[in-house]
Amino acid sequence: MWERKMTSFLKKYSYIIVKLFLNQFAIALFGMALALACGKAGNNGLLVVTGVASVIFYLFLQYAVMWEVGAKDGISAVARKTSRGLWRGFVIALCANALNLLLALIILPRAFGVATTASSVAQLIALVLQGMYMGLLAQPVGGAQLNTYVWPYFVIVIPAIVVAGIAYILGSYNLHATNILIPKNPDVKNNGRSK
Repeated sequence: MWERKMTSFLKKYSYIIVKLFLNQFAIALFGMALALACGKAGNNGLLVVTGVASVIFYLFLQYAVMWEVGAKDGISAVARKTSRGLWRGFVIALCANALNLLLALIILPRAFGVATTASSVAQLIALVLQGMYMGLLAQPVGGAQLNTYVWPYFVIVIPAIVVAGIAYILGSYNLHATNILIPKNPDVKNNGRSK
């Protein structure tokens, strides 16, 4: 029963999961390019600013995708008179971040002083796949750069999952956190009433 539900879930949302991951990869390359350019220029303040901007842009893209999915599922739930399943956004985002979490688990032995070739390679791949955080991970904390610690690789997955889950819920109820993505219709004014 559970396997059938999971298969059905993955079949329905696999495209969205891949889309979220591809958005992450595209913004990671963008963020990595900015971080490398700022690092080469030796401007740490700009490195932080571009790092924060890259992360915000990434989360905004994830929000936009998941809001739309939530809106479609919300309309479907109302039409069929079924539960909205507000947990779906979190699970979809968790699936899209599965590789990030797997890499974090492979890096985990470093926290106990066990540095393996697999953990070094996983750390390098994680830095590339999450390049939007590179400017922030290059910041020194406690005498070392954040990217040398293990815990940030787990923590940086959380914002995407939380934002995607909230976006899905807002979309399901047709609530907007911003008006940027709402199409303007000049024929409709005054809360949906025609002119």
